[in-house]
Amino acid sequence: MMNTNTEIRLQKKLEKFEKSRHYLSPRMSLALLSTLLKTNGKYLSYIINNHRSKHFNSYINGLRIQYILMKLEDDPQYRKYKIAALSKECGFSSPAKFATVFKKITLYSPSDFIENLSRN
Repeated sequence: MMNTNTEIRLQKKLEKFEKSRHYLSPRMSLALLSTLLKTNGKYLSYIINNHRSKHFNSYINGLRIQYILMKLEDDPQYRKYKIAALSKECGFSSPAKFATVFKKITLYSPSDFIENLSRN
């Protein structure tokens, strides 16, 4: 188990990571993030599981979807992009994976979400 100071330090590093947008890298993994944050995977996994209430992949995918949702809402040009381009923009390995995660988080397919945004 890690001590409280280490836990607080890692939470702060994770918050900084969330602002950095390194999560957009398609190569992002627990090992890579552990290296970036100068910690080990077990500690990082513990922090994500207990302070973000998610497993690593769900955590990264959630950050990616939040990023693309912000882009779609703030910049109407993004609504004209193909799903493959949106997928690549936010770091997913495939448009199919992007669409699956997008729908799981928003309850809408990317196309339906964009259509609804464009109507409003």
